[in-house]
Amino acid sequence: MTIKLGVIGAGIMGTDHVTNLATAISGAAVSHVADIDGDRAASVAAAAGARSTTDARELIRSTKVDAVVIASHDSTHAGFILDCLQAGKPVLCEKPLAPGVEE
Repeated sequence: MTIKLGVIGAGIMGTDHVTNLATAISGAAVSHVADIDGDRAASVAAAAGARSTTDARELIRSTKVDAVVIASHDSTHAGFILDCLQAGKPVLCEKPLAPGVEE
């Protein structure tokens, strides 16, 4: 069984996650990469044979994504985590989970 993963954020950490998931993790496949920089998302996605988007919520809603890795800017983490949970998708998030205790 292959788990199809979406990665939100194509900066240094996101790119590392995509590379590791696509090349070193048995049973994992990167299906989508999202980043606000469309060219960067496309470049990172192409290296993994994945689709790219500038809309992280599109990635979260996709039926071709089983689980999500969040490596975007810290200020986006809490919202994307909640979106993943509402969509019933397992999520791994880079730290911090949120910028403040309230979130």
